[in-house]
Order: sequence, then structure tokens, then C-alpha cells
Amino acid sequence: MTQFETDRLIVRPMRPTDHDALQAMLLDPRVVAYLRYRVLQTPAQFTESFKTHFLADAHTVFGLERKSDHQLIGFYEFHSEATTGELTYALSPDAWGHGYVAEAGRPLMAYGFETLNYSRIEAHYASVNPRSGRVMAKLGMHDLGEMDTFILDDGELIHVMRYALSKKDWLIAKSA
Repeated sequence: MTQFETDRLIVRPMRPTDHDALQAMLLDPRVVAYLRYRVLQTPAQFTESFKTHFLADAHTVFGLERKSDHQLIGFYEFHSEATTGELTYALSPDAWGHGYVAEAGRPLMAYGFETLNYSRIEAHYASVNPRSGRVMAKLGMHDLGEMDTFILDDGELIHVMRYALSKKDWLIAKSA
């Protein structure tokens, strides 16, 4: 079982006991407003995704557990496409603004390059959420600009921004 510890977090595979905390997070429209998981609208849809995705791949999906109270506060995952890992993450609203995503991201970037052997890691964010872009920059990723747009149900136009880091650039930064 792959697990990492940081100063404040345990980054570990999801567990069946994470169901309720993750469901509360992914059924919260504030959390998923710009994520692929906004399509999960009901507890039944979430439970199916929890079983077939979140629990099914302990090598690419990780829960973020706060050490101080052992609560699941978020998740990180890689979606593999050839030699690129697309990074997705989310936190429960009470964990926003505490630096947890960047803290967990450092060992996960190393894991992506060293263990999953990605030649490139990408992450995307909605321009209306610039904090997510700042996290990507803190992880050493490079801003590649706008990659797409989509329209929310309420008609709001969302610009999807892309960050990426090559294994070569990661190795250079790591050795510096």
C-alpha cells in the first residue's frame, strides 16, 4: 500500500470508511463546481463511483487525511493518458486556504514521475478559481494558458487553464 506522510497529512489510498466524508464533499456544489465530478448528483451515483473508481485504484487515487484529527479532508488522483498523468484534487470547504493541496502535491508529483513513470504531469483549473493555479505554480508546474471553455448550466462561461511539468524539468528542479 502506497502511503505518504507530510507534516500535517497522511496521503493514502481511499478506504471504505471514507465513503460518507467523500460523499459530502463530492455532492457539495461548491467543491465540484468546476470538476469532472459535478455529474454526480445523487448518493447512488456517488456510491457507484466510489466503488468503481475511488476504491478500485489504490495506485492513482489518494485520500488526504489530516493528522490532527484523522479526518478525510480531500483527495488527489491521477488520470493516466499514455505517459501523461492528469492531476485532479479537491478539498472539503473547511480545509480550503490552509496549504494542504500543495503540501500533499509535493510527494505525489515525485510518485507520479518516479513510480508511475509519467513523462509529464498536467493539471487544469477554472480561471474563476485562481487559487488552484497558484497551487500548480507552487508545485513547479508551468502555465500553458487557456486550453478550453465550457458553459455551466446557469450560462456562466468558464475558461479552463492548463499547467504542466515535464519529468525533465522536475528532475532539474529537484537537483537544484
